Amino acid sequence: MGIISFILTVVGLIFSIKFQSMAYWGPGGTFTWTWYWVGAFLSYFCLLMSIVCMNKAKNNIVLTAFNLIIILPSLLWTTFIIIAWQSGM
Repeated sequence: MGIISFILTVVGLIFSIKFQSMAYWGPGGTFTWTWYWVGAFLSYFCLLMSIVCMNKAKNNIVLTAFNLIIILPSLLWTTFIIIAWQSGM
C-alpha cells in the first residue's frame, strides 16, 4: 500500500500542475470547461486516494512525511487555481 500511495501522490501532483492546460484541449485549442474540471477532479481524487492508502498502510515515517510534503502543496495549488479562474470570470 505504501508504493500505491506514493504513485497516487505523484499522479495527483502531475494533474495538479497540468490541469490548467487541460482547459485548452478542445477542438482547435479552444477553452473547454469540461477538461478543466476533469483535470481538477483527477488531481483531487488521486491526492485524496493517496491519503486513504497512507492511512491503511503502515508506512515508515519518512515515506509518510514525503507524501504529505507533496500532497499538501498540490491540494493548495489546485484549490488556488480553481478560485483564481472562477474569480476571473
